Amino acid sequence: MFIQSSSLCKLPTEIFENIVLELVSNDGLLVPLLQTCKQINNILSFQQNCHLYSRIFRYRFDSAASARRLGTRTHHSRHLAHQLAWYTSALKCIRRADVYDNGVLDAFWASFALMSENDGKNRHHLEAAGLPDFVDEFIRKRLYEDCVNTNGWPNESPINCLALWLLWFTSTEERLKAESTARRNEIIRLVLPFVIVPFRYPSAYAPHNHFTMPLTDNSHGHLRQSIIPAHGAFPLYRAGQAHTTHFYDRADLEIGIPLASTAAKLIFFSRRQVTPIGIPIHLPLTRQHAIQLGFGDQIGPTQEDVHELNQHKVVKHVPRDSDFDTPTPSSQLDDDWYRLTDCIYPMEKSSLKNTHYTYGSATGLWQGRILVPTENAFASILQHVQMPEEFTEQQLSLNAYPLFMRLREYHCVDPQDPVPTGGADDGFDDCISNAWIPKGVQYEGKLRLQHHDRTYTYEAYRPSSANSHDEATCRGCQYRGTCNIVYREHDDQFLAERSSQSDEGDADIDKDNEDMDEDTATDLAFASDDEGDEGEYCVERKCNGVLDIALVGETDFKHGQAWNHYKFYGRVREWDGLVALVRIPAHQAPHPALGLGLWVFSGYIVGGQNFVGTWRALGDVDPVAPTLESSFAMTRREEGS
Repeated sequence: MFIQSSSLCKLPTEIFENIVLELVSNDGLLVPLLQTCKQINNILSFQQNCHLYSRIFRYRFDSAASARRLGTRTHHSRHLAHQLAWYTSALKCIRRADVYDNGVLDAFWASFALMSENDGKNRHHLEAAGLPDFVDEFIRKRLYEDCVNTNGWPNESPINCLALWLLWFTSTEERLKAESTARRNEIIRLVLPFVIVPFRYPSAYAPHNHFTMPLTDNSHGHLRQSIIPAHGAFPLYRAGQAHTTHFYDRADLEIGIPLASTAAKLIFFSRRQVTPIGIPIHLPLTRQHAIQLGFGDQIGPTQEDVHELNQHKVVKHVPRDSDFDTPTPSSQLDDDWYRLTDCIYPMEKSSLKNTHYTYGSATGLWQGRILVPTENAFASILQHVQMPEEFTEQQLSLNAYPLFMRLREYHCVDPQDPVPTGGADDGFDDCISNAWIPKGVQYEGKLRLQHHDRTYTYEAYRPSSANSHDEATCRGCQYRGTCNIVYREHDDQFLAERSSQSDEGDADIDKDNEDMDEDTATDLAFASDDEGDEGEYCVERKCNGVLDIALVGETDFKHGQAWNHYKFYGRVREWDGLVALVRIPAHQAPHPALGLGLWVFSGYIVGGQNFVGTWRALGDVDPVAPTLESSFAMTRREEGS
């Protein structure tokens, strides 16, 4: 029997817990309370009172994302209590402000999870602990740690990848404006290799020459690569680069290592956009002024066009929280999170019940910039085993050009068939040189793709309107006997197997992945609500018949007059949501000096608002061979802005 040493011990447990929560809400510490007497320590011990610590978690941290992505089972008391302990330990490590602490890697994983789940609370705690300054110092002091083993090039190690993403997550417009020019340029110099050396640092979870995934479906497991003498194998495959951790109710959840190059591009362009572009005074003031001067038919910017570049961002920062009429910050990162947990092994299917690309993500007006090195500078990087000491934008003759496009989205809806990929049909070349689309693109209202004397029809995606899906004609619905699709956690059967003859899209069940999709999930069911009986996690949704996504667009006339007129077309890779687009001159009079010609862009929609990746001057170049390639970043503009 314990000897009561405090009147608090006489209180009912529920009231006592409320007092503790009030203490926590006022930034009080629990440790002194735990030390008051043995009975209080027993009542409040972590092992004895998971319920209390789950309540503390809900008060301190955001919890909507975990339930949305992993199911409401994550909110059982013991799982939230475990997560509280992990997150609290990470915050303590950050507060110690020692970037050489042995716990930094684990703290970075916890911080990455917190930012991926942030809806306001998580970011507040991380900023209060000093994460922005902590990760900034880490980048400056440790990003090139052990680079002697990689010929001076920075490592794409897990800790570096996480540090780059955390630097991006914690970047704000105010913070970057307060940064001195020298410190801003230092960060740009440090991340530059990740930005412009795509044959060393991958920019996709599987090389973009593949469209049909997993690779066993078209390559029989044989990966074709060439060897770049100075840098190694190409293209780059990231199979199995993941971290296994205890995450809520998952004892061994695999989370992929986030792409360092994507974060580095966001960091680079966000810092470069701080300084406005200078406006040449010799330019006409406006388009009307250019016409008055007799330059009306000429392509080129006016001062007004340059002003427009400066008024809009190349990339938008991660929102701190959300208003009532905007999506929550964590929901904007759902596709990115699912890519990390689903797209680790190119030889395996990714989950069909999770989104890796949200319908409509690419539609609208996009503005950004592309980085273009000279061919001589690019060839020099290819040949350098050792990273040059002066690896700067100036030494690399790196130029930035504006990039505009307006895109529309089209869906192939069952019983229509998706257009084949074209290419060499060898399990390696899926025609990335034409954005995974065979030659012969035509569209009139509906998108019609011509291939081998056959027409493949795609219909325009309109968020406010239902598509043409019909349960009576959809092959997936006919196979199931219903348009309802149920994904069960431990279901060992597939409702349908994809094949070249019958692609049933939404009919598949992925038996390995347990995540859920907020947009398409209509029901979450458990066999029991009792925490002692975990039950079976399942997701139910309606089949929409969508088998493939194509994109078509062009530059608006106004932007074309300033920066050249282009057409765009491409496709979305279902496996991970990778977007590929071909850009061709709208008027067939390309001139290399103007940067015109056939370019292929591939990248991801990051955070629902930034399109980030690489462009390649492919033409008919073999995808196994490196060619002129560099980075781009864009953000979607609000209509009328």
